Amino acid sequence: MENQAILRKSLNKSIIEEIASVLKDNSIDYELIDNEKYFDGSFVTDQSKIEYQIIIEKSDFEKAEQLITEYYSKNVTIPEDYYLKEFSDEELEEIIYKRDEWNEFDYEVAKNLLKERGIVISEDELKRINSERLESLKRNYDKPAEVKNLITLGYIFSVIGFLASFIMSFFLFISYGVSLVILKLKKQLPNGERVYYFNEQDRKHGERIFILSIVFTIFWFCFFIYKNN
Repeated sequence: MENQAILRKSLNKSIIEEIASVLKDNSIDYELIDNEKYFDGSFVTDQSKIEYQIIIEKSDFEKAEQLITEYYSKNVTIPEDYYLKEFSDEELEEIIYKRDEWNEFDYEVAKNLLKERGIVISEDELKRINSERLESLKRNYDKPAEVKNLITLGYIFSVIGFLASFIMSFFLFISYGVSLVILKLKKQLPNGERVYYFNEQDRKHGERIFILSIVFTIFWFCFFIYKNN
C-alpha cells in the first residue's frame, strides 16, 4: 500500500465503475474495492452508506487524474431536472473549491452551470483554487473541537491513567494510544500525497503526552511501592 494511493472513493457505485472503465481503456492498472461484498444487512441496513474505492499506483496518479478530467469534460449532459440547477452561484463555486468532496460529474456540471450564468473560471484560476484547497486540507481540521478534546483527554490520562487502571486496566494505555495517534496518523490529499493528519504544533502535544505518560506511570508505580513498604 506504500506505493499505492486511493484515486477515488464514493458512495455512488456507478461513478466508481465509470472511472474504472476510463482507467481500463487507458491501460492503467487499478484495484476496485467493492465493500458491498462485505455488506451485512443484519448490522447495516442502509446500503447507501456502502463506500467503493479505486486504488492505483502513485506513479499513475497524475496521469489518471488528467484522463478522468478529460473524460468528464467531454461527457457532460445535464438533465433538465438536475438538482444542481437549483444551486446558487456561491454554492456552485463552493463545489469548484471543494472538488474533493464531489464526484467528477457534479464538478463538471457546476463549471458548466457557472459558465451559462456568465461566470467563467480559467484554467489558471482552477489551478490556483486547487492549490489553495490542498494547503487548506494540509493545515486545517474538519472538526477542530474533536482534536482539542482528544489532546485534552491525552493530557488528563497521562497523569491519572495509572490510577484509573485500578478501575479498568485499559485506562493505563489511553494516553499512550492518544499520543501515538497524534504522532503517527496520516491522511491522503486529493493529489495522492500522504501527510500527517495532525499539524506540527499538535504533534508536539503528542510528544509531551507520551513523555508525561511514562513519567507519571513510573511516578505512581514507585509511589505505591514506597507506600506499601
